[in-house]
Amino acid sequence: MDWKEVAEDFWDSVKDHGYYIAGVAALILIPFLIGAPGFSELPLLSNIYEIGRKLEIFPNNKWFLVILSYTLIFAIFAASWDFLCGYTGQISFGHAIFWGVSAYSFYWIASSASFLITQMDITLLPFDPLIALILSGIASALLALVIGIIALRLKGPYLALVTMIVPLIAAQIFVQGELAVTGGEYGVSLIGTLIIDYLGIPYEQYALNFYLFTLLVFFISIGIMMLIAFSRVGLAFKSIREDEDAAESLGINLPFYKILAFVISAFFAGIAGCMMAQSPMFRVANSSFFGTSISFTVIIYVVIGGIGTITGGVVGAFVMIYLIEFLLDPIFSHIIGFDLLALAIVLIISLRYLPFGLVRATKDQKRALSLGVLFAFAWAIIPSSEGFGVNLLTKHVLPGTEQANTLLGKLVSIFVEAITTLIGKIDMLGIMAGGYDMTYLGGPLTLESFLVFISLLIMFISVIPAILIFFTGEIIGLFIIEGIMGLNLSGENLISAKFFIYIIVGIPYAYYFPKLFKTIRLKYWGVWPSMGRYEPD
Repeated sequence: MDWKEVAEDFWDSVKDHGYYIAGVAALILIPFLIGAPGFSELPLLSNIYEIGRKLEIFPNNKWFLVILSYTLIFAIFAASWDFLCGYTGQISFGHAIFWGVSAYSFYWIASSASFLITQMDITLLPFDPLIALILSGIASALLALVIGIIALRLKGPYLALVTMIVPLIAAQIFVQGELAVTGGEYGVSLIGTLIIDYLGIPYEQYALNFYLFTLLVFFISIGIMMLIAFSRVGLAFKSIREDEDAAESLGINLPFYKILAFVISAFFAGIAGCMMAQSPMFRVANSSFFGTSISFTVIIYVVIGGIGTITGGVVGAFVMIYLIEFLLDPIFSHIIGFDLLALAIVLIISLRYLPFGLVRATKDQKRALSLGVLFAFAWAIIPSSEGFGVNLLTKHVLPGTEQANTLLGKLVSIFVEAITTLIGKIDMLGIMAGGYDMTYLGGPLTLESFLVFISLLIMFISVIPAILIFFTGEIIGLFIIEGIMGLNLSGENLISAKFFIYIIVGIPYAYYFPKLFKTIRLKYWGVWPSMGRYEPD
């Protein structure tokens, strides 16, 4: 065996799937990164997290774990929809029916089967509610079998219309149902049927336990769906998607495989709905689980991530939920429906520049997305409120921002702030040389914080050619948010807004600047100056 070839093949595989490996590693390391109860912190990672947490780029530990659990659940739901529509081509606009039925089924099963958790000292995951969780998924699968026998004989828009109407009917049935059975319009409480009893332990420990359980369910669910998708059954699904007549001529039983895909998709959608009803954010099942917005939101996640990949729905869910919950919500929370507007805008941009989704993006596009976020992170956290240059300008040269009372004055104050921020970033070497306490790195100067600072300094230097672009974007972006939209940004909200603007500017910069540099190099220097001028044909 040639170990060199084996090592090279392994390294090529890591490079090809590096984004997935990095994502899985990040999910597993998150409790260590944030120092959750029972987990020791990893110094370098926790320093990076501390920077983002202080700037409100990352929230506090408890809320972070809750949102991550919420994201993992929606990722399972998105992958289940992609399993049906991306692999068989059967469009469903009412996948929320399985999301809601499973949540109610868990309540009925857990209550009638005496799976209630009452011990106050439980810190591990009990086994009995797992059975109720699986049975709830099976209940959704059985419902899908009934709907599939009726609806999957239809094609095109008729199938989509039927699947969209079914959850609307179900919502009315559950609202008008008996209070003892469905809870009416208020729904049923799942406090007594939680997977882990939250009354006997601190909330942060409960959030960690639920996150770890959700992470386990996530990996198992995605793994099973991917195994099926890459098996012979998945090949039959793909053949149906490409050409039903050709698939039938090859002996594939179309009704059987369509219904099978529908049932499998519904099972995992039910698992996700059941988990959502038990999450720390809800702990209740009501008619909102059948909402049309849930069905269409998950479709948008899949389209942004990439249809027909399973992992596309996962990537889309993580990107959009982080974007909305962590960046946009602190800035635009006063605007009603801003989350739907954000989904629509990102969907339009994705369809224009990434028609096949993030997962199927080219290497240049993936590199630009990754570097754009890193540039934004580095640009946002390098100190801008200390140093000789900033103090000199703010105290003796430029007026304070509180004097800006008019729209024009706000524009001037934003421009002034951009200048002072630029001086602060240039003055950062003086901050280190002057022996300032590097509290923005989470504590005094240590080896870990020094490595973080050097890494961010390198990224900052790499965007020096785009200083004008970055600050023009900041001026225009803050002028739109504060001046035109009238939103009052201060403190952490201002930093979140800047980070969001830097991402918008950084991604195009990371994509177009290397191409521009390559064009200039070929035009004026050839391939390399030492090799002489290269004249293309």
